[in-house]
Amino acid sequence: MSRKRLLLKREAPGKDRTMGALFCGSNWLCETMEPGDADTAHPRVEPGFYLLEPHGWEPASVLRFKRTWALVGRDVSHQPEPGCSRASVLFHEGNRDEETLGCILVGLSRGVLAGEPAVLRSREAMAKLRDLIGPNLADLVIMGG
Repeated sequence: MSRKRLLLKREAPGKDRTMGALFCGSNWLCETMEPGDADTAHPRVEPGFYLLEPHGWEPASVLRFKRTWALVGRDVSHQPEPGCSRASVLFHEGNRDEETLGCILVGLSRGVLAGEPAVLRSREAMAKLRDLIGPNLADLVIMGG
């Protein structure tokens, strides 16, 4: 199986959130949500190229987010290590901007929850990504924002 190459196209960031869309080739996969400009405690990662490493795929994993992927590159590592300012930036389930914590939330649609913009059907989007990538490495290019 060849390594998947994903493209995250971000829209212009807002104060509270950054919306985008994830593609594999020309195929749309899902909607995304990341931190906005006001989140300085857990900022979104810089645009660029990242390796996606499997995270929490071991059967006995005690990690909070299981069967997902961690970004590696541009001062971001899978696990904390010297020289990297960020660790464990993940693709994971979630709906609202306060759930991003510097990570990338995925959903099959956009909507509103508690009066705020949100990504919806997040579990379905994660299932789609798990079917596509599985416990394998993948490449990610982030454009915009």
